[in-house]
Amino acid sequence: MKSPAEDFGRYAPSPIVDWFYGVMNHIYKLGYLGRRVFGRLNWLERSFTCRRGPALDVERFGIRWRLHRFGNVSESRLLRRPDSFEAEEVAFILDMAAGNFVFIDVGANCGYWSLRIAKKLAGNGSVIAIEPQPVMLERLRYNASINAISLSRIFDCVVGSQSGTAVLKLDEHNLGRSRVSDTGSLQVEMKTLLDIVRCSGLSHIDAIKVDVEGYEDRVLEPFLQGAIDALLPKVIVAECSWSGSWEDDWLARARERGYREVKRTRNHNVILGREE
Repeated sequence: MKSPAEDFGRYAPSPIVDWFYGVMNHIYKLGYLGRRVFGRLNWLERSFTCRRGPALDVERFGIRWRLHRFGNVSESRLLRRPDSFEAEEVAFILDMAAGNFVFIDVGANCGYWSLRIAKKLAGNGSVIAIEPQPVMLERLRYNASINAISLSRIFDCVVGSQSGTAVLKLDEHNLGRSRVSDTGSLQVEMKTLLDIVRCSGLSHIDAIKVDVEGYEDRVLEPFLQGAIDALLPKVIVAECSWSGSWEDDWLARARERGYREVKRTRNHNVILGREE
């Protein structure tokens, strides 16, 4: 049986497909009109390929990826428009990543954030990835293995306000959109962020990214309430497009703990920095 590294390349794109994705990536960056044209190219691809082929083996940002063409928005963006996929947010963290840098990725998906930061650290520091969706967890591990990137820890659990279990509602059309819901079908373990930090033996955290489809407040509010000052990260990046589903005002709690809002991005993320 081939190792993951030996298996990589089995789904290599043809030169014309590789060229086409390069064009899409370039066009998307050309502003409003470019994004409109990108949308038409995306529609044409979906119409003419009839969703053939499960995945493509490509290189993005000097990292090998096996990306599934359909069924997960994060993989689609990394495949078709990588230069515009949360570029500002990732660059903000990458600029900090050096030495004994500690990063926690809550909702790691295919590993876009975790692997890029781990590559920058080059064996130093710690990257902890958390992903409860079984299919995405497998893809995360595969992408790490084909690059020989060793993440410090990978947790296959939901992060919430208490330890126990939760029910995950799976989204077959966008696997990364799977979320905690009473109408879900998959029972998974739940841990608090503080539990994970203590289990990992961390003495400090430099940055946390949280993208958990409306559950961000259940991740961050208990942590911000209970963490000692030494454990508070310098930067928090969190998705805020699901803010209508939040039950707690974790942003107010963050302000109480010394954070200020640096920016809200086009990708509906908020970047917070802590004043020391």
